[in-house]
Amino acid sequence: MRSMTGFGRGAGQSKSVHVVAEIKTVNHKYHDLAVKLPSSYQSLEPEVREAILAAVTRGKVDFFLKDLSPDRPKTVRINEDLITEYLKATKKAAARFKIKGELTIETLLRMPDVLSVVEEERQDSEQKKAVQEAVQEALKALEKMRQSEGARLGKDMLDRAREITNVVQQLRQRHKIIMAEKIKAFREKIAEFLPAPLQDQMRLSTEESVTIQRHDIAEELTRLDSHLEALQETLKEKNSVGRKLDFLIQEMNREANTVGSKSADSKMAQNVVRLKELLEQLREQIQNIE
Repeated sequence: MRSMTGFGRGAGQSKSVHVVAEIKTVNHKYHDLAVKLPSSYQSLEPEVREAILAAVTRGKVDFFLKDLSPDRPKTVRINEDLITEYLKATKKAAARFKIKGELTIETLLRMPDVLSVVEEERQDSEQKKAVQEAVQEALKALEKMRQSEGARLGKDMLDRAREITNVVQQLRQRHKIIMAEKIKAFREKIAEFLPAPLQDQMRLSTEESVTIQRHDIAEELTRLDSHLEALQETLKEKNSVGRKLDFLIQEMNREANTVGSKSADSKMAQNVVRLKELLEQLREQIQNIE
């Protein structure tokens, strides 16, 4: 089980390329991925996205790539064709306007676009190798952090699940006592008005059954037991379990609401309030589980 919150950093290096990758994830209902690369690395974005999507299946993900490569070697290029044109134009102007003088090399090299400084292009293979290395290293660091945080959350949720189990057991025990008390009170009330020979036993049994059904929470408590068992098993899984856990909490909340509507006394109502508090705490923690 993994948390959706984490951070990872990795570096990659090849012959002339040095990059650093950083990836940050936070909880989010859906999968939201943002990738920011330097302009000269844009062609690698599809590959970077594919690697991240394979490793992170849920949450908001921000990925940044920094280029720390040393300056690329530069060369000075001379535009020979343009120099030829400048010389032709100079001779033509001198003849046309009868101007004497020599065009020096210093003047010629200062003419627009005669000289240009060009950086050597990096090999695509070198960029790709360095980026792949940085991405994988960052993803490994991210996974380690998310696993660690997920383990901590899982332990805490298991503790709360055990407390919920205790609350459900208290509800079950209290329910049995209350039902026995209600049936006893019902029979005593009937006995006040009718002597035993005049009591319709079949009618009394029917009324008792209606009273029990009105307040019966046995099915709801059984389903809560089942959901709790599924919750605890799911917390032990290593894959993406956030949506499954979210579904289980929704179902448990539904059962808790039904139990609350059938609560027969204040003590049961207090147990239901505590049950809902624990479920809400679990729900908040699950929002950060992938």
